[in-house]
Amino acid sequence: MKLAKTLLPMLIIATALVSADSLDVSLVGRYTATSPEQMIVVGDRGFVANSSGGLQILDVSNPSLPVELGYRFLPGNATGICALGDFIGMACSDSTFRILDPRDPTDIQIVGEFRGDAPIFRCESHGDTVFLNGGKFCILDLSSPTAPIQISEFDFVFEHLRFAVDGNFAFLAEKNYGLSVVDISNPASPSGAGRYFAFDEFVRSAAVDRWGRVFVATNRGVIAMQWQSGELEQVGFWPTEHPAYDITIDGRYAFVACGAAGMRVLDISTPSAMSEVGYYRLGSELTDIFLDYPLVWVTGLWARINAMDISPFAYIAETRELPANFTISAYPNPFNSAVTITIDGLGARHASPLQQLSVEIYHIAGRRVDAVATSGQPVIAMSDSDEKSPTIEGDFSPSGRNDGKNEFIWTPPASLPSGVYLVRASAGNGTFVTKRVVFMK
Repeated sequence: MKLAKTLLPMLIIATALVSADSLDVSLVGRYTATSPEQMIVVGDRGFVANSSGGLQILDVSNPSLPVELGYRFLPGNATGICALGDFIGMACSDSTFRILDPRDPTDIQIVGEFRGDAPIFRCESHGDTVFLNGGKFCILDLSSPTAPIQISEFDFVFEHLRFAVDGNFAFLAEKNYGLSVVDISNPASPSGAGRYFAFDEFVRSAAVDRWGRVFVATNRGVIAMQWQSGELEQVGFWPTEHPAYDITIDGRYAFVACGAAGMRVLDISTPSAMSEVGYYRLGSELTDIFLDYPLVWVTGLWARINAMDISPFAYIAETRELPANFTISAYPNPFNSAVTITIDGLGARHASPLQQLSVEIYHIAGRRVDAVATSGQPVIAMSDSDEKSPTIEGDFSPSGRNDGKNEFIWTPPASLPSGVYLVRASAGNGTFVTKRVVFMK
């Protein structure tokens, strides 16, 4: 009896500790890989840069139970990965960027490669252009995946880790020396555009929100910066108990891989007062994160790949409780020049003043890239902030019908890269519905 009385309070304490390990984030599934460096998800397949294990392909259609479909060993350690249409790009430690055909996971083929003269840690694709980061910052033309061509390179003194490309600029995490900014408006001649020195930091990753604000993951926490007129100015800071390794952004939320502190969710709508709104702490170091709403895939030490549910932090979700007669469709999808968006359920043009229809286009990362009203005129709609919305460049052609449907033909601006976008139709009564579309130039 004494033992039972002793164990009871211990059990209560232990239960409290377990429950304190998460807030509005749940662990959906886990998979043990060899030594995962980075993971991306395309459809129901996960592609893992598995260090000495090369490329590993997983079936993630059931996130609670990922299943290996195939793998391919590579000459150098796989350190970074990006999607290239039907192909996969791999950054490797032997200064090589390899293009692989993964369509048959049991027989993955190398179809092209670029050999540089410096280590390559990460890669990122924007249409037919690929950016490589590591010992140098390189820009490749991949209009022919089997024959990549180097357009240019930008050399620097120190190696860089992760990076973010946003419009005409690339933001490079420079480890002990802060953040470098490279002007890539002319891919054939990139140039230094700015720098944020942080000698007391260890800068590991950068991400850009929809207003062009830069958020940097460092050993002390997350730094928010305003990039304007060639200057980086710190406008906010959120401290972490363990180093922040990687960061990704969806609308007003940032998801941070915080080492032993787990995955943390920040509300960054006010950079000067960032606040933590969710987290999930694991018993292992988390070092890389990939957003695939409503999940994030977080990788780290001890060979773990973790799927976490972040649905409470939806900014633009494809599912929401809506009136039964309010739907959206897109055709063709994927598309390469224009897509027809059909809104059904609000009558011809608008059923009432409360149902003033508007259509906006967002990049999958949360940045708004276009907007239009049912009259066909651009809408400058303010969101969570008082800040100015982006310039509207695309072309919408509305077509009012008398069968309760509205059709819009969206022609993306020439400057918009290939990628995944969300078309959001909003009614004035606060309801909205979105449709994911894939733009392939």
